[in-house]
Amino acid sequence: MRHLTMLCLLTISFGYAQDNMHAPAKSTGHAASTAISFKDSVQKMADEWLAAFQAKDADKITAMYTDDAVWINAEGTFHGSAEIKGEVKKMMDRGDTLSAIPTAKTVRSGDLALAEGNYSGTVANPKGGDALPGNGAWIATLKQSNGKWLIATHTSVPAAVPRAMAKVTK
Repeated sequence: MRHLTMLCLLTISFGYAQDNMHAPAKSTGHAASTAISFKDSVQKMADEWLAAFQAKDADKITAMYTDDAVWINAEGTFHGSAEIKGEVKKMMDRGDTLSAIPTAKTVRSGDLALAEGNYSGTVANPKGGDALPGNGAWIATLKQSNGKWLIATHTSVPAAVPRAMAKVTK
């Protein structure tokens, strides 16, 4: 476990240190100003994830992950497509919402990439009543497969809940 923690910390540190490192662009004969950046490509994926969540399309979200992907969030660790789909459906069914998933940083090296950002929305209040803010941060490892980027690991961390709000949920 200690080795896994160190690996995670090194990966995250590498991401911060190499924020704008990208593989050399291949010449396509087009002006560089018209090329889409890798960060923009990742943001497009995040926007597609958001649109699928808002449309309650768990299958479309699940298709964005590798078959052996791992998603870690405040509710647990979910391995593989079936468990990830189940977690997404649970979130949708209880009425969680998402309003934005901005991408803050990306790092790409060959067929692997690291991306991070934030999310905002609401989480259904387990005690009934109004939904609670559901904001936090995410980090994902992406893997290119057959020319398409897929999510291999995904960690979502909720923002700290202010003490006044914590009393409402107890």
